[in-house]
Amino acid sequence: MVKSKKVADASLLYSLKKCPYCHNMLKLDANRCDGCKNRVGAINKAGFAQKLINWKAYTVSALAWGAFFVYIWWAFFKE
Repeated sequence: MVKSKKVADASLLYSLKKCPYCHNMLKLDANRCDGCKNRVGAINKAGFAQKLINWKAYTVSALAWGAFFVYIWWAFFKE
C-alpha cells in the first residue's frame, strides 16, 4: 500500500514521465515509448518511467545456459 501512495504522489508532481532508455518525454498513461518502442511502467519519484522486466530474455538466457551445461556434461563427463 505504501508503494502505491508514493506512485500516486509522484504522478501528482509530474505531468509527463521520461523514458529510461532514450529520455523522451511521455504521457503519464503511456505504456510504450514513441521513440525507442520499449515498454515502460509507472512513474517513479524522480519523474522517470520504470523499466519493466524482460522475462523473455531471462528465459532464453536460462535455456541457453542449461543447454551449455548439458553439452559440457555430454562431451566430457558422460561415460
